[in-house]
Amino acid sequence: MSRVEEINAQIAKLEEERKSAMLVERDNVLAQIKKDIKLYGFKTSDFKGVLATRAKRKAVTKVLTKKVTK
Repeated sequence: MSRVEEINAQIAKLEEERKSAMLVERDNVLAQIKKDIKLYGFKTSDFKGVLATRAKRKAVTKVLTKKVTK
């Protein structure tokens, strides 16, 4: 096996490890966020608009820029 093939094999292995580690860490971060939300007494309505999808934010931004430019 050439050196390049060895490196590519290592990269593939490390990418798999990275994906699984990110999933575990993601779960931990999400659990911490949920705990903080409960601790400070936030409601879903407190995040209205903040958690909008990118598509919705783009649409709102387009509407606002059109109103400002007119």
